[in-house]
Amino acid sequence: MIYINPRDIDFDPLWEANARELTKELLKKKPEERAAFINSKRVETWGNGALLESLRGAVGNKCWYSEVPLEGADPNVDHFRPKGRIVEIDHSTLEKTGDISGGYWWLAFEPRNFRLSCMHSNQRRVDEETEGGKWDFFPVIGTRAQEETEWDLIEENVLPFDPCCPTDMALLWFSSDGTPTLKNDSPSDEERMRLKVTIWLFHLDKNEIAQKRRANVIDIYKDIKTADATFKIWQQSGAAAGSVLKTRFDDAIAKLKSEIKDTKPFARARQCAVLLAKSEFPWIAEYI
Repeated sequence: MIYINPRDIDFDPLWEANARELTKELLKKKPEERAAFINSKRVETWGNGALLESLRGAVGNKCWYSEVPLEGADPNVDHFRPKGRIVEIDHSTLEKTGDISGGYWWLAFEPRNFRLSCMHSNQRRVDEETEGGKWDFFPVIGTRAQEETEWDLIEENVLPFDPCCPTDMALLWFSSDGTPTLKNDSPSDEERMRLKVTIWLFHLDKNEIAQKRRANVIDIYKDIKTADATFKIWQQSGAAAGSVLKTRFDDAIAKLKSEIKDTKPFARARQCAVLLAKSEFPWIAEYI
């Protein structure tokens, strides 16, 4: 999961103006009319290519939750706060309680409620090895926002981490093997719960995704070791060979910087790998 600055999302002006007008229309609808109206406007709003391109523009064509690349896959535009029903769960066991809450129907066309997602993070998938996918789940602690509460005025204790929330992303960390964890060495019970829900909800522990994330972390470590070998030879070399080795080290640094850009697959795990390596390779603090 990578931080997405909401201010970096450049919504198409015509698309955004239409979405705002549709919200005004929606707010005038009777309760029994809302679902049909929302679904009839899918192509104009969350199913519209203009929105998809706007979301892709933030960090490229990858899932904001799992960070898997979406080339050759059908991207999902997720309503972070579900527009329809919400299936409630026990926060400790992640089991359904049997309770159903009304969704955030008034945010069906709200631009800030959309997240670019892969199928495995957005749609429910259960098999012998793993279970995950957001579906109709959106757990919060305490009460939900009252109907028609404006986005900026919503006050909820949301359990899953939001990629558009910088304080949430400051909590999330990845270990040396690419496993999602918490940055805080002494996390609170609530932070542990939030991590557990986040991994489960967005399917971050799906075997295929976890393996690819781990492989990306391993590749970064290989690049770091290659750079370190070049750095040591450069430092030990004489003046005659110094410029050539310096250039090689410069190239190694440039490659590392490129490989941890936010647009790369599993960028947050890659970045954590580099930060974790600082204690072993002190030059990282100076050059990366």
